[in-house]
Amino acid sequence: MSSSDTRLFRQTVARGLFALALGLSALSLSGCGFQPLYGGQGVGAAAADRLMEVDIASIPNREGQKLRNLLIDNFYPSERPSNPRYRLDVALSASEQKLALQKDATAVRAQLLVNAPYRLTDTQTGQVVFQSSSRSMISYNTLEQHYAAIVTVQSAYDRALEDISNDITTRVAMYLGRGS
Repeated sequence: MSSSDTRLFRQTVARGLFALALGLSALSLSGCGFQPLYGGQGVGAAAADRLMEVDIASIPNREGQKLRNLLIDNFYPSERPSNPRYRLDVALSASEQKLALQKDATAVRAQLLVNAPYRLTDTQTGQVVFQSSSRSMISYNTLEQHYAAIVTVQSAYDRALEDISNDITTRVAMYLGRGS
């Protein structure tokens, strides 16, 4: 057997072992109770329907409005609920910290920390059924030009709000999907 034949044989065996390992891992995941969050079966199917039962309360300030709009886009694929079972209340706070100080005490980097505690309330009983907090930390460069600095900070806020909306959506979907 030549060296090229040996190499081809080894590659074929390696591919076969990889396929076998992949098949066994998929089989073991199905046996352990793993269910995908999003999909046609399991937790995801129920969670998507249950998200349609959540009314998202107003959040103060411009950033709060942006976060609420992102949540609405994530929760409702078509229309808002007419008779919601749950209400989601979110508070929003942000702080900025200057980093990488120069000799003249000006910062060249900054960090934005956005915190969003939230709670899910059953509208029929008034009981808080789930509460948590989501946060995002975004670093950005500080710029000398006024307009560019404003755009950079706004972009950091937008990225943080996107992270938070995705986190809240995932956590609430997981909670609601568990109950079904």
